[in-house]
Amino acid sequence: MTALSSVNETIRALEAEVHDEVQSLNQQARSRAFRAVNAMQGAAYDVLGQDGTGRVYRRGAKGVHTASAPGAAPAPDTGNLRRNWRRFVIAEGRGKGARIVCRIKSDMPYASILENGTARMKARPFRQRIIDQAKPEIVHIFEEVR
Repeated sequence: MTALSSVNETIRALEAEVHDEVQSLNQQARSRAFRAVNAMQGAAYDVLGQDGTGRVYRRGAKGVHTASAPGAAPAPDTGNLRRNWRRFVIAEGRGKGARIVCRIKSDMPYASILENGTARMKARPFRQRIIDQAKPEIVHIFEEVR
């Protein structure tokens, strides 16, 4: 065996080892991405489950509802905003350039109205609150990738 073929074999073995390690890390990250979206959904459930501090409405047989104050996260009324979220984990690319996107999205058509407000209603932002609450857990989840 020549010195050159020995070097080539060593390079191929090292490339194979690096490839396997990258694949393992990508798989770990994809697996943890599902835990991350669960953390986001849990944070959404918490943020959108806080009692309101705004105006109190009488609702006939339903009793009363305390709405959220302007600037506060929406208070639960029917619970639909709190319950209806879709989770997404999108793995883009393979190898060294892999990128994983974790996302939740509300199925309620009025979610953006509450988040941004209208000419007749001040915003009840909740998106950043969900992110802020979920972020420490998500960072911890991905720190475990080794």
